[in-house]
Amino acid sequence: MADSSKTQHVPLPKETVAFCCGNCGAVALDANNICNPVGRLKKADWCGSKDLPPPQSCHNRVNNDRYSCEKCGKTAINAPLLCEPKKMDISK
Repeated sequence: MADSSKTQHVPLPKETVAFCCGNCGAVALDANNICNPVGRLKKADWCGSKDLPPPQSCHNRVNNDRYSCEKCGKTAINAPLLCEPKKMDISK
């Protein structure tokens, strides 16, 4: 029997639309969670392609949790937007 106490990461489909930050390139499902939304992209537009080094924090939304994809380095506010998310330490 499977251990139901563990939550398994389930990435969103590649057709999922997200907002992109013009300052740092982070993506989020809600435009209010990024400081400079410049447009909407589908997950397929960034998934699997290498990204710039992830920003440590967002200057307008310092309390947001951020995740970085261990495969490509993409930064996101919502972990399901990434294939292999790892929570970033933004306490620095």
